[in-house]
Parts: sequence; C-alpha cells; structure tokens
Amino acid sequence: MTQSLWYIRSDETIKGPFPIAQVSQYVELGRLGPADWVSQDGVNWSTVAECGRFDAALAVYAKSHAPVDTAAGEAADWARERALARLRWVDERTELGQAPPDRPDARAGEPLVLHALRHDHLQTEAYTRQAVRRRIPYRHTLVALALIVVTAGALWYGQSPAPTAARLIPRADCAAPAAAEVAWQGCDKRWAGLAGAMLRGARLDGVRLDGADLRRADLRYANLSGASLRGANLSGASLIGADLSRADLTGADLTEAVLDYATLTGALMTGVRLSGTRIGKAVWPDGRLCAPHSVDVCA
Repeated sequence: MTQSLWYIRSDETIKGPFPIAQVSQYVELGRLGPADWVSQDGVNWSTVAECGRFDAALAVYAKSHAPVDTAAGEAADWARERALARLRWVDERTELGQAPPDRPDARAGEPLVLHALRHDHLQTEAYTRQAVRRRIPYRHTLVALALIVVTAGALWYGQSPAPTAARLIPRADCAAPAAAEVAWQGCDKRWAGLAGAMLRGARLDGVRLDGADLRRADLRYANLSGASLRGANLSGASLIGADLSRADLTGADLTEAVLDYATLTGALMTGVRLSGTRIGKAVWPDGRLCAPHSVDVCA
C-alpha cells in the first residue's frame, strides 16, 4: 500500500511532497514546529498541531523542547504552602501553626507541616491495607493468564502469514520495468542501465544496484534503506527525501546529485564522490542535520 505524501510550508516556502514517515521525523528533529503548515494536496492546509496525524512526533518534539524548571530554591516554601492549603481544605477549623486538636492523630503543639506529613503517611498505610484485602487471589491471576495464552495461540495457529504480509508490504516484482513506486525490494539489479529512469517513491529497500547506471534518475522519496549501491553512478540523480539509511554507497558517484532532505543515517560512504552535491537539511550518516543549502559538506 502506497504511503501518503505531504507538502510542507514554512516561511512561505512550499516543499514536497514527502512521505508521512519523513514529515514525522522532521517534526521530531525540530525542522517543523507545531505552527508550521502541512497539506496532502497542496491546496487545503492545516498546522502540524491541528492536523492530528503527527501527534506522536509532536510528543517527542514537546519532550525535547520542555522548559527547565529553575525555581528549585522555592521548593521548601511551596511545599509548606501546599500543606497549609490542603489542611485548610480538609478542615476549615484548623488554626495556622497548630495541628487540629480534634483529630485522632493530632499532637498538641505539633507544627502544621509535620502534622500534614504524618497524616499523609497514616492515610497511605490505611490505603495499602485496603488494597491488600481487595487483591485478586493468585490462582485467579494464573487462570486469566492461561486463558489469554490459549486464545492468542488459537488465533495465531489459525491464521496464514501470507495474506498478512501481502497487506502490509507490496510483493516484490523483480521483472517489472522501471516505474514510479515500483516494488524491487531485495532484487538483484547489479550493473543495470537505468539512466534517466523514473523511480520516484519506489520500494528499493535491500536492492542490489552495485555498478548500476543511475545517472539523472528520478529517485525522489524512494526507499533505499539497506540497499547496496557500491560503485553506482548517481551523477545528476534526484534523491530528494530519499531514505538511504544503512545503504552501502562505497565508491558511488554522486556528482551534482540532489540529496536535499534525504536520510543517510548509518550509510557507508567510503570513497563516495561528492562534487556539486546538494545535501541541504539532509540527515548525515552520523546523525547530524545538515544546514540548508549545504553542498558537498554537511555544515
């Protein structure tokens, strides 16, 4: 099944479309913020926060951008005020500075904060005793777990894995001609003549393209993760937004290729020829995010 593609708009500049997984990665890395705009058709726009498709990525973004609490010096005063407020709410008859005299656990002249802490401790012990009394018997837990295991085993045994795989991943067709979104994953295409080929959005993960002629090929948003491209000629090729994570590019020619927004995490690039190669906002093999308009060197 083809993954959805999204356009992004930041600083009045429209780019894309990109696969949804890549847009999610941009949000996690901070390339896109909650107020930036996204669209599937380039006409109807909504913010990343309002879209509802990137909530998980926004959670990672929010965690990495959470403000640091610098008010540690006020912790003691805050704790005391919270204890005072709690006791006033529980018992309006409490007098400031002295524990309530009509409570069973009250002690004459005891400071209010100490009384609050001791009172919380006694309540915690009472709740613990109640929880122990309500605890489900151990044998009931074992029976429930056994039923879950038996049910899961029956479902697994009665299901064929082939239909499931077909629904999740398109079947590879190594004999199919070069085309957009072609499924060549795991195929042997060594030394193939693919100059100028249209392979936009193609499934090429794990493909062997050693020594292949891919000059000026359109590989935008293609999945090349784990692919072998040793000695391949990719000069002038468009690899915008392509996934090249863990790909072997040893000795490949990337002269004047365009790798803007590409993902190269963990890729092998020994002996790669970079000359006039655009790598703006690409994720470099060591995890660095290249600056916009970077050429040859990930700045």
